[in-house]
Amino acid sequence: MKALVNRIIHTSVVDGPGNRAAIFLQGCNYTCSYCHNPETIHRCVHCGVCVPVCPTGALTMELDKVVWREEKCCKCDQCLAACPNMASAKVREYSASEVMALLKNDLPFIRGITVSGGECSLQRDFLLELFTLAKEKKLTCLMDSNGS
Repeated sequence: MKALVNRIIHTSVVDGPGNRAAIFLQGCNYTCSYCHNPETIHRCVHCGVCVPVCPTGALTMELDKVVWREEKCCKCDQCLAACPNMASAKVREYSASEVMALLKNDLPFIRGITVSGGECSLQRDFLLELFTLAKEKKLTCLMDSNGS
């Protein structure tokens, strides 16, 4: 089971108790005007509006798809501001074990993980697997959900 991951913040003190990792998943079943992470609402439709605003050329159009090269990205998020679809082309598909591998070096310094989005419960099977793996590492698990 894989999930579309918008972003991983390796250390956060605002996404739950203690120092934690925050994992933001892509996709939501609502389009709230007050959303804190509007770039996580929809999936990229590959319109290409974001490509010319990228100052480092990290975004390109290839075969009618927006391609993101993370190694070129300066994390300015100008592409997110330009997107008319409340989406991000800067997503990766990860399995739960791949996410935990990305957090391996953080484990001595974090108390838990918080999964948000978008609406993380839309990727329920991934969450169950991720939380099971996190609990094995003695991490607390929280999800930030719209409750649907």
